[in-house]
Amino acid sequence: MAAVLLLAGCSFGGEAKPPTGNPEPTTTPPSKINGEPVDYAGFRLIMTTSPPSMLDPATGATTPLPGAPAGDRVNDVLRVGKFPVVLSAARCGPSCLEPSEVLVYGDPKNQPWKLGKARSVAPSADESGVWLIRDEGNDLCRLQFVSLLGMERDRGRPASCTTAVRQEVPKGLLITVNSGTAGAEDVLIDPATGRAVHQFPRVLAITKERMLLAELTEFSVLDLRNDQRTRVQRPVADGAPGMVVPSRDGYQVAVLFGDPAWAGTATQTADVWVLALDTLTWTRAPAMPIATELKRVAIEWTETGDLVIATDVVANWRLDRPSWTVVKTPLPAERNQRVVAVAQG
Repeated sequence: MAAVLLLAGCSFGGEAKPPTGNPEPTTTPPSKINGEPVDYAGFRLIMTTSPPSMLDPATGATTPLPGAPAGDRVNDVLRVGKFPVVLSAARCGPSCLEPSEVLVYGDPKNQPWKLGKARSVAPSADESGVWLIRDEGNDLCRLQFVSLLGMERDRGRPASCTTAVRQEVPKGLLITVNSGTAGAEDVLIDPATGRAVHQFPRVLAITKERMLLAELTEFSVLDLRNDQRTRVQRPVADGAPGMVVPSRDGYQVAVLFGDPAWAGTATQTADVWVLALDTLTWTRAPAMPIATELKRVAIEWTETGDLVIATDVVANWRLDRPSWTVVKTPLPAERNQRVVAVAQG
């Protein structure tokens, strides 16, 4: 996307204290996740299976979403407010995808609202709609806002087809330019003008007030209210940050550190930590790290503030509790990494 890079000045405002009470490096092989077994979860999970489906952890029942395309497709799901939005792309070759069908589920049991096709989709700041990268043909694309009911605000503005939209917050729309290439950059822009507000090599997550940034050997948090930037040490030396999911209130960020060769072995491990964005302190999830296939593990937050992990089982955890609550239900084997939690009712 053509954007004038007028970068707002930001300076490091200090360094957050390293996490206290870190456990000693694991010397015994990690095990599967464990915790208090229950038979009721209080939420359901929208899964990126083919076709996309809804899992009830309490019963183990997996139900295909109505109106979702079937066949050999690549599916994804994101959350806009309380609503799951499914992206379903047909293949146009071994490594080629058509623009995705965009489906909004007000109720996963009913037919979705269809927003047409897009190369990339991101929630709006007020959660009333989405920003889309639309394909115009002839390698031309445009950035457009569409409500969850399918109402277009206007025609939008020209955009690069290699731009990916990420998330809108009051300060702007986070995008990735040259997405999927070695030259990718994350930019916070004014979507009305394309003017750059901030630009960084890698933004891991954004909330209404803060950005979590990846540095060479550590993290930093940028306060969007005053442009103050504070260094945050990594809580563990091993593992690379994978999924990074802000809580729904925006005060915490869950970070999954994945190690594809734990202790030099063939064991893959996931280590989940939660960063409080106001105090910049880390809390490690119980029973971490766990042995799990990294491409099969997902994290998400519920409306009530529970952190959910989906691996070989489904578990949820409140930060004021000592252990996970585990529902030992089988998960679909063929699924992508992302899930969305919706209320049980």
